Amino acid sequence: MRPCWIRLLSSLVLSAVCTGFTGSAATARTAPAPLVLTGGTIWPAPDTAPIEHGALVVSEGRIVAVGSFAAMALPAEATFIDCTGQTIVAGFWNSHVHFTEPKWSGAATRRAPDLETNLRDMLTAHGFTTAVDLASLLSDTLALRRRIDSGEIAGPRILTAGTPIYPTNGVPYYVTENLPPEVVATMPAPATAEEAEAIVAANHAAGADLLKLFLVTGVRDGARIKLVSMDPSIARRATAAAHRLGQKVVVHPSSIQGVDIALDAGVDALAHATQDPENLTAAYIDRLIAADIAMIPTLALFRETRNAAAVRDEVRRFAHAGGRILFGTDVGFLDDYAAMRREFDLLADAGFTPAEILAALTTTPAAEFGAAHESGRIAEGYVADVVVLDGTPADGAALFTRVNRTIRAGRTIYVAPAAP
Repeated sequence: MRPCWIRLLSSLVLSAVCTGFTGSAATARTAPAPLVLTGGTIWPAPDTAPIEHGALVVSEGRIVAVGSFAAMALPAEATFIDCTGQTIVAGFWNSHVHFTEPKWSGAATRRAPDLETNLRDMLTAHGFTTAVDLASLLSDTLALRRRIDSGEIAGPRILTAGTPIYPTNGVPYYVTENLPPEVVATMPAPATAEEAEAIVAANHAAGADLLKLFLVTGVRDGARIKLVSMDPSIARRATAAAHRLGQKVVVHPSSIQGVDIALDAGVDALAHATQDPENLTAAYIDRLIAADIAMIPTLALFRETRNAAAVRDEVRRFAHAGGRILFGTDVGFLDDYAAMRREFDLLADAGFTPAEILAALTTTPAAEFGAAHESGRIAEGYVADVVVLDGTPADGAALFTRVNRTIRAGRTIYVAPAAP
Protein backbone atom coordinates (compact mmCIF):
# COMPACT_ATOMS: atom_id res chain seq x y z
CA MET A 1 0.00 0.00 0.00
CA ARG A 2 1.25 3.49 -0.83
CA PRO A 3 2.09 5.81 2.09
CA CYS A 4 -0.95 7.80 3.30
CA TRP A 5 0.45 11.13 2.10
CA ILE A 6 0.77 9.75 -1.46
CA ARG A 7 -2.80 8.43 -1.39
CA LEU A 8 -4.14 11.78 -0.20
CA LEU A 9 -2.08 13.76 -2.71
CA SER A 10 -3.40 11.52 -5.49
CA SER A 11 -6.98 12.14 -4.37
CA LEU A 12 -6.41 15.92 -4.27
CA VAL A 13 -5.00 15.89 -7.79
CA LEU A 14 -7.88 13.74 -9.04
CA SER A 15 -10.37 16.08 -7.38
CA ALA A 16 -8.75 19.06 -9.10
CA VAL A 17 -8.96 17.34 -12.49
CA CYS A 18 -12.58 16.38 -11.97
CA THR A 19 -13.55 19.93 -11.01
CA GLY A 20 -12.04 21.60 -14.05
CA PHE A 21 -8.39 22.15 -13.08
CA THR A 22 -6.57 23.24 -16.24
CA GLY A 23 -3.03 22.23 -15.25
CA SER A 24 -1.01 19.81 -17.36
CA ALA A 25 1.42 17.00 -16.66
CA ALA A 26 4.26 19.43 -17.33
CA THR A 27 2.82 21.79 -14.73
CA ALA A 28 2.62 18.96 -12.20
CA ARG A 29 6.27 18.02 -12.83
CA THR A 30 7.41 21.58 -12.17
CA ALA A 31 5.25 22.10 -9.07
CA PRO A 32 7.14 22.97 -5.86
CA ALA A 33 8.57 20.03 -3.99
CA PRO A 34 6.70 18.93 -0.87
CA LEU A 35 7.66 20.52 2.44
CA VAL A 36 8.46 18.19 5.33
CA LEU A 37 8.75 19.27 8.97
CA THR A 38 10.50 16.63 11.06
CA GLY A 39 11.80 15.98 14.54
CA GLY A 40 9.48 18.21 16.52
CA THR A 41 6.48 17.56 18.72
CA ILE A 42 3.30 17.84 16.65
CA TRP A 43 0.23 18.93 18.62
CA PRO A 44 -2.49 18.28 16.04
CA ALA A 45 -5.37 19.82 18.02
CA PRO A 46 -6.24 20.82 21.58
CA ASP A 47 -8.11 17.58 22.20
CA THR A 48 -5.41 15.36 20.65
CA ALA A 49 -2.28 14.02 22.32
CA PRO A 50 0.97 15.49 20.99
CA ILE A 51 3.04 13.31 18.66
CA GLU A 52 6.64 13.11 19.82
CA HIS A 53 9.31 13.05 17.09
CA GLY A 54 6.69 13.67 14.45
CA ALA A 55 6.71 14.41 10.75
CA LEU A 56 4.41 16.66 8.75
CA VAL A 57 4.22 16.61 4.94
CA VAL A 58 2.83 19.56 2.98
CA SER A 59 2.17 19.63 -0.76
CA GLU A 60 0.32 22.17 -2.91
CA GLY A 61 -0.69 24.13 0.17
CA ARG A 62 -2.33 21.21 1.96
CA ILE A 63 -1.29 18.82 4.70
CA VAL A 64 -0.95 15.40 3.08
CA ALA A 65 0.50 13.39 5.97
CA VAL A 66 1.09 13.69 9.68
CA GLY A 67 2.38 11.15 12.16
CA SER A 68 5.38 9.62 13.83
CA PHE A 69 8.62 10.18 11.93
CA ALA A 70 9.67 6.56 12.45
CA ALA A 71 6.43 5.20 10.99
CA MET A 72 6.18 7.38 7.90
CA ALA A 73 7.54 6.98 4.38
CA LEU A 74 8.66 10.48 3.46
CA PRO A 75 9.08 11.87 -0.06
CA ALA A 76 12.70 11.94 -1.16
CA GLU A 77 12.20 15.04 -3.29
CA ALA A 78 11.19 17.49 -0.58
CA THR A 79 12.37 20.49 1.36
CA PHE A 80 13.10 19.26 4.89
CA ILE A 81 12.97 21.51 7.97
CA ASP A 82 14.39 20.15 11.22
CA CYS A 83 12.08 21.09 14.11
CA THR A 84 13.88 19.22 16.87
CA GLY A 85 13.11 20.81 20.24
CA GLN A 86 10.11 22.64 18.80
CA THR A 87 6.33 22.24 18.77
CA ILE A 88 4.23 22.28 15.60
CA VAL A 89 0.61 23.47 15.85
CA ALA A 90 -2.10 24.75 13.55
CA GLY A 91 -1.92 28.37 12.43
CA PHE A 92 -3.33 30.89 14.89
CA TRP A 93 -6.49 32.93 14.43
CA ASN A 94 -6.64 36.45 15.83
CA SER A 95 -10.38 37.09 16.00
CA HIS A 96 -10.16 40.81 16.84
CA VAL A 97 -7.86 43.05 14.81
CA HIS A 98 -8.20 46.39 13.01
CA PHE A 99 -6.49 47.61 9.85
CA THR A 100 -7.08 51.23 10.83
CA GLU A 101 -3.59 52.60 11.46
CA PRO A 102 -2.31 55.13 8.90
CA LYS A 103 0.11 52.57 7.48
CA TRP A 104 -2.79 50.67 5.89
CA SER A 105 -4.17 53.75 4.13
CA GLY A 106 -3.95 53.46 0.35
CA ALA A 107 -3.15 49.76 0.61
CA ALA A 108 -3.80 49.27 -3.11
CA THR A 109 -0.73 51.30 -4.06
CA ARG A 110 1.60 51.15 -1.06
CA ARG A 111 4.96 49.45 -1.57
CA ALA A 112 4.65 45.69 -1.13
CA PRO A 113 7.75 45.40 1.10
CA ASP A 114 6.33 48.03 3.46
CA LEU A 115 2.98 46.26 3.75
CA GLU A 116 4.70 42.92 4.28
CA THR A 117 6.80 44.41 7.08
CA ASN A 118 3.68 45.87 8.69
CA LEU A 119 1.90 42.51 8.49
CA ARG A 120 4.91 40.77 9.98
CA ASP A 121 5.15 43.15 12.91
CA MET A 122 1.42 43.06 13.66
CA LEU A 123 0.47 39.48 12.84
CA THR A 124 2.67 36.94 11.11
CA ALA A 125 5.60 37.18 13.53
CA HIS A 126 3.10 36.20 16.22
CA GLY A 127 1.87 33.09 14.41
CA PHE A 128 -1.37 34.48 13.03
CA THR A 129 -2.34 32.90 9.73
CA THR A 130 -5.92 34.23 9.87
CA ALA A 131 -7.00 37.70 11.04
CA VAL A 132 -10.59 38.77 11.64
CA ASP A 133 -10.82 42.53 11.11
CA LEU A 134 -13.65 43.97 13.20
CA ALA A 135 -13.84 47.43 11.62
CA SER A 136 -11.73 49.28 9.09
CA LEU A 137 -11.97 51.22 5.86
CA LEU A 138 -13.28 48.40 3.69
CA SER A 139 -11.65 49.52 0.43
CA ASP A 140 -8.18 49.51 2.01
CA THR A 141 -8.65 46.16 3.75
CA LEU A 142 -9.97 44.51 0.61
CA ALA A 143 -7.04 45.88 -1.39
CA LEU A 144 -4.64 44.48 1.18
CA ARG A 145 -6.40 41.12 1.06
CA ARG A 146 -6.26 40.99 -2.74
CA ARG A 147 -2.51 41.60 -2.72
CA ILE A 148 -2.00 38.87 -0.12
CA ASP A 149 -4.26 36.39 -1.91
CA SER A 150 -2.47 37.01 -5.22
CA GLY A 151 0.84 35.99 -3.62
CA GLU A 152 2.39 39.43 -4.08
CA ILE A 153 2.60 39.96 -0.31
CA ALA A 154 3.23 37.38 2.41
CA GLY A 155 0.41 37.71 4.89
CA PRO A 156 -2.50 36.06 6.68
CA ARG A 157 -5.95 35.19 5.45
CA ILE A 158 -8.21 38.17 6.22
CA LEU A 159 -11.90 38.20 7.07
CA THR A 160 -13.31 41.70 7.44
CA ALA A 161 -16.35 43.41 8.87
CA GLY A 162 -15.51 46.58 6.98
CA THR A 163 -17.77 49.42 8.05
CA PRO A 164 -19.28 48.96 11.54
CA ILE A 165 -22.63 50.33 12.66
CA TYR A 166 -22.85 52.67 15.67
CA PRO A 167 -25.80 53.71 17.83
CA THR A 168 -27.75 56.77 16.72
CA ASN A 169 -25.66 59.79 17.73
CA GLY A 170 -23.25 57.31 19.29
CA VAL A 171 -19.96 57.36 17.37
CA PRO A 172 -17.53 56.95 20.31
CA TYR A 173 -15.30 59.76 21.54
CA TYR A 174 -12.09 57.86 20.74
CA VAL A 175 -13.20 57.88 17.09
CA THR A 176 -14.54 61.44 16.90
CA GLU A 177 -11.49 62.87 18.65
CA ASN A 178 -8.94 61.08 16.47
CA LEU A 179 -10.37 61.38 12.97
CA PRO A 180 -11.15 64.41 10.79
CA PRO A 181 -14.77 65.62 11.03
CA GLU A 182 -15.40 64.78 7.38
CA VAL A 183 -14.43 61.17 8.06
CA VAL A 184 -16.51 60.98 11.24
CA ALA A 185 -19.48 62.23 9.22
CA THR A 186 -19.30 59.06 7.11
CA MET A 187 -19.57 56.75 10.12
CA PRO A 188 -22.94 54.97 9.93
CA ALA A 189 -25.16 55.60 12.96
CA PRO A 190 -28.62 54.85 11.55
CA ALA A 191 -31.72 56.33 13.09
CA THR A 192 -34.04 53.57 11.83
CA ALA A 193 -33.95 49.83 11.34
CA GLU A 194 -34.51 50.31 7.61
CA GLU A 195 -31.39 52.46 7.37
CA ALA A 196 -29.43 49.79 9.25
CA GLU A 197 -30.59 47.06 6.87
CA ALA A 198 -29.50 49.14 3.90
CA ILE A 199 -26.04 49.63 5.44
CA VAL A 200 -25.68 45.89 6.04
CA ALA A 201 -26.64 45.15 2.42
CA ALA A 202 -24.24 47.75 1.02
CA ASN A 203 -21.36 46.56 3.20
CA HIS A 204 -21.94 42.97 2.13
CA ALA A 205 -22.18 43.92 -1.53
CA ALA A 206 -18.88 45.78 -1.23
CA GLY A 207 -17.14 42.65 0.05
CA ALA A 208 -17.50 42.48 3.84
CA ASP A 209 -17.50 38.99 5.34
CA LEU A 210 -19.24 39.77 8.63
CA LEU A 211 -20.99 42.55 10.55
CA LYS A 212 -19.75 44.56 13.54
CA LEU A 213 -22.21 46.42 15.75
CA PHE A 214 -21.30 48.86 18.53
CA LEU A 215 -24.17 48.30 20.97
CA VAL A 216 -23.06 50.67 23.73
CA THR A 217 -20.54 53.47 23.23
CA GLY A 218 -19.12 56.36 25.18
CA VAL A 219 -19.57 59.88 23.79
CA ARG A 220 -18.27 63.19 25.08
CA ASP A 221 -20.83 65.20 27.04
CA GLY A 222 -19.06 68.25 28.35
CA ALA A 223 -16.48 67.08 30.87
CA ARG A 224 -17.91 63.60 31.18
CA ILE A 225 -18.37 60.52 29.03
CA LYS A 226 -21.94 59.31 28.75
CA LEU A 227 -23.05 55.93 27.44
CA VAL A 228 -25.25 55.72 24.35
CA SER A 229 -27.03 52.46 23.46
CA MET A 230 -28.20 51.17 20.10
CA ASP A 231 -31.96 50.91 19.73
CA PRO A 232 -32.73 47.18 20.21
CA SER A 233 -34.96 47.16 17.13
CA ILE A 234 -32.04 48.42 15.00
CA ALA A 235 -29.75 45.74 16.42
CA ARG A 236 -32.34 43.04 15.79
CA ARG A 237 -33.01 44.07 12.20
CA ALA A 238 -29.32 44.56 11.35
CA THR A 239 -28.45 41.16 12.81
CA ALA A 240 -31.26 39.44 10.95
CA ALA A 241 -30.21 41.11 7.70
CA ALA A 242 -26.61 39.96 8.15
CA HIS A 243 -27.68 36.42 9.00
CA ARG A 244 -29.81 36.25 5.84
CA LEU A 245 -26.64 37.11 3.91
CA GLY A 246 -24.69 34.36 5.67
CA GLN A 247 -22.68 36.77 7.82
CA LYS A 248 -21.68 36.37 11.45
CA VAL A 249 -22.43 39.31 13.75
CA VAL A 250 -19.84 40.40 16.32
CA VAL A 251 -20.74 43.16 18.76
CA HIS A 252 -19.04 45.64 21.07
CA PRO A 253 -21.10 45.32 24.28
CA SER A 254 -19.27 47.61 26.78
CA SER A 255 -21.79 47.03 29.57
CA ILE A 256 -24.53 44.73 30.74
CA GLN A 257 -26.96 46.88 28.72
CA GLY A 258 -24.98 45.87 25.66
CA VAL A 259 -25.27 42.22 26.66
CA ASP A 260 -29.05 42.63 26.96
CA ILE A 261 -29.22 44.06 23.44
CA ALA A 262 -26.93 41.29 22.12
CA LEU A 263 -29.12 38.59 23.63
CA ASP A 264 -32.26 40.21 22.24
CA ALA A 265 -30.75 40.55 18.76
CA GLY A 266 -29.35 37.02 18.58
CA VAL A 267 -25.79 37.95 17.67
CA ASP A 268 -22.91 35.49 17.36
CA ALA A 269 -20.06 36.87 19.47
CA LEU A 270 -19.05 39.57 21.92
CA ALA A 271 -15.97 41.45 20.70
CA HIS A 272 -14.83 42.06 24.29
CA ALA A 273 -15.52 40.95 27.82
CA THR A 274 -17.88 43.40 29.51
CA GLN A 275 -16.47 46.34 31.42
CA ASP A 276 -18.88 45.90 34.34
CA PRO A 277 -18.12 42.26 35.19
CA GLU A 278 -19.94 42.43 38.51
CA ASN A 279 -23.20 42.59 36.54
CA LEU A 280 -22.46 39.56 34.37
CA THR A 281 -24.07 37.13 36.78
CA ALA A 282 -24.27 33.36 36.43
CA ALA A 283 -27.77 33.80 35.02
CA TYR A 284 -26.46 36.08 32.26
CA ILE A 285 -23.67 33.64 31.49
CA ASP A 286 -26.19 30.81 31.21
CA ARG A 287 -28.26 32.91 28.80
CA LEU A 288 -25.23 33.72 26.65
CA ILE A 289 -24.26 30.06 26.44
CA ALA A 290 -27.84 28.99 25.67
CA ALA A 291 -27.89 31.59 22.89
CA ASP A 292 -24.58 30.20 21.55
CA ILE A 293 -22.86 33.59 21.82
CA ALA A 294 -19.06 33.38 21.94
CA MET A 295 -16.68 35.82 23.66
CA ILE A 296 -13.43 37.43 22.51
CA PRO A 297 -11.96 38.53 25.89
CA THR A 298 -9.22 41.03 24.78
CA LEU A 299 -7.90 40.94 28.35
CA ALA A 300 -4.81 42.98 27.49
CA LEU A 301 -7.09 45.89 26.62
CA PHE A 302 -8.31 45.98 30.23
CA ARG A 303 -5.07 45.06 31.97
CA GLU A 304 -4.59 48.52 33.50
CA THR A 305 -8.19 49.22 34.49
CA ARG A 306 -9.27 49.28 38.13
CA ASN A 307 -11.33 46.09 37.70
CA ALA A 308 -8.88 44.10 35.55
CA ALA A 309 -8.92 41.15 37.95
CA ALA A 310 -12.74 41.09 37.92
CA VAL A 311 -12.76 41.10 34.11
CA ARG A 312 -10.40 38.11 34.10
CA ASP A 313 -12.73 36.37 36.56
CA GLU A 314 -15.69 37.13 34.29
CA VAL A 315 -13.90 35.41 31.41
CA ARG A 316 -12.98 32.47 33.63
CA ARG A 317 -16.58 32.05 34.79
CA PHE A 318 -17.89 32.24 31.23
CA ALA A 319 -15.39 29.68 29.91
CA HIS A 320 -15.76 27.26 32.81
CA ALA A 321 -19.54 27.32 32.38
CA GLY A 322 -19.04 26.11 28.81
CA GLY A 323 -18.83 29.38 26.90
CA ARG A 324 -16.82 29.50 23.68
CA ILE A 325 -13.69 31.66 23.78
CA LEU A 326 -12.05 33.13 20.67
CA PHE A 327 -8.54 34.57 21.00
CA GLY A 328 -8.33 38.23 20.02
CA THR A 329 -6.21 41.22 20.93
CA ASP A 330 -7.75 44.37 19.39
CA VAL A 331 -4.38 44.94 17.75
CA GLY A 332 -4.55 47.85 15.34
CA PHE A 333 -6.60 49.78 17.86
CA LEU A 334 -3.84 48.87 20.32
CA ASP A 335 -0.59 49.84 18.65
CA ASP A 336 1.60 48.14 21.26
CA TYR A 337 1.99 44.86 19.45
CA ALA A 338 3.81 43.33 22.41
CA ALA A 339 0.47 43.48 24.24
CA MET A 340 -0.53 40.38 22.29
CA ARG A 341 2.01 38.40 24.27
CA ARG A 342 0.44 39.64 27.49
CA GLU A 343 -2.88 38.17 26.35
CA PHE A 344 -1.49 34.65 26.81
CA ASP A 345 -0.31 35.39 30.34
CA LEU A 346 -3.62 36.99 31.25
CA LEU A 347 -5.57 34.00 29.96
CA ALA A 348 -3.33 31.75 32.03
CA ASP A 349 -4.00 34.01 35.03
CA ALA A 350 -7.71 33.51 34.35
CA GLY A 351 -7.19 29.74 34.70
CA PHE A 352 -6.87 28.67 31.06
CA THR A 353 -4.75 25.62 30.37
CA PRO A 354 -2.42 25.52 27.33
CA ALA A 355 -4.91 23.24 25.57
CA GLU A 356 -7.73 25.73 26.21
CA ILE A 357 -5.60 28.58 24.89
CA LEU A 358 -4.75 26.52 21.80
CA ALA A 359 -8.48 25.90 21.24
CA ALA A 360 -9.16 29.66 21.40
CA LEU A 361 -6.41 30.17 18.82
CA THR A 362 -7.39 27.39 16.43
CA THR A 363 -10.35 25.01 16.54
CA THR A 364 -12.92 27.33 18.14
CA PRO A 365 -12.53 30.28 15.75
CA ALA A 366 -12.26 27.95 12.76
CA ALA A 367 -15.64 26.50 13.73
CA GLU A 368 -17.11 29.93 14.50
CA PHE A 369 -16.27 31.31 11.07
CA GLY A 370 -17.22 28.24 9.06
CA ALA A 371 -13.76 26.87 8.33
CA ALA A 372 -13.59 23.85 10.65
CA HIS A 373 -13.48 21.50 7.66
CA GLU A 374 -10.07 22.80 6.59
CA SER A 375 -8.58 25.00 9.31
CA GLY A 376 -7.66 24.85 12.98
CA ARG A 377 -6.03 21.41 13.05
CA ILE A 378 -2.96 19.60 11.84
CA ALA A 379 -4.75 16.93 9.83
CA GLU A 380 -4.62 15.33 6.40
CA GLY A 381 -6.44 17.38 3.79
CA TYR A 382 -6.42 20.58 5.83
CA VAL A 383 -4.92 23.83 4.57
CA ALA A 384 -1.26 23.92 5.62
CA ASP A 385 -1.52 26.83 8.06
CA VAL A 386 1.17 25.91 10.57
CA VAL A 387 3.14 27.54 13.39
CA VAL A 388 6.47 26.23 14.67
CA LEU A 389 7.11 27.22 18.29
CA ASP A 390 10.35 27.06 20.26
CA GLY A 391 9.72 24.74 23.18
CA THR A 392 7.25 22.05 24.21
CA PRO A 393 3.67 21.96 25.53
CA ALA A 394 5.14 21.58 29.01
CA ASP A 395 6.25 25.24 28.80
CA GLY A 396 2.68 26.40 29.35
CA ALA A 397 1.17 29.58 27.96
CA ALA A 398 4.62 31.05 27.27
CA LEU A 399 5.03 28.52 24.44
CA PHE A 400 2.59 30.46 22.25
CA THR A 401 4.76 33.58 22.36
CA ARG A 402 7.85 31.81 20.98
CA VAL A 403 7.05 31.78 17.28
CA ASN A 404 9.92 30.48 15.17
CA ARG A 405 8.15 30.03 11.83
CA THR A 406 4.72 30.84 10.39
CA ILE A 407 3.45 28.95 7.35
CA ARG A 408 0.33 30.00 5.45
CA ALA A 409 -1.12 27.52 2.93
CA GLY A 410 2.26 25.83 2.65
CA ARG A 411 4.20 29.07 2.14
CA THR A 412 6.58 30.29 4.84
CA ILE A 413 5.54 33.87 5.61
CA TYR A 414 7.73 34.46 8.66
CA VAL A 415 10.96 33.05 10.09
CA ALA A 416 12.35 34.34 13.36
CA PRO A 417 15.77 35.98 13.08
CA ALA A 418 18.67 33.76 14.12
CA ALA A 419 19.86 34.34 17.66
CA PRO A 420 23.04 36.49 17.78
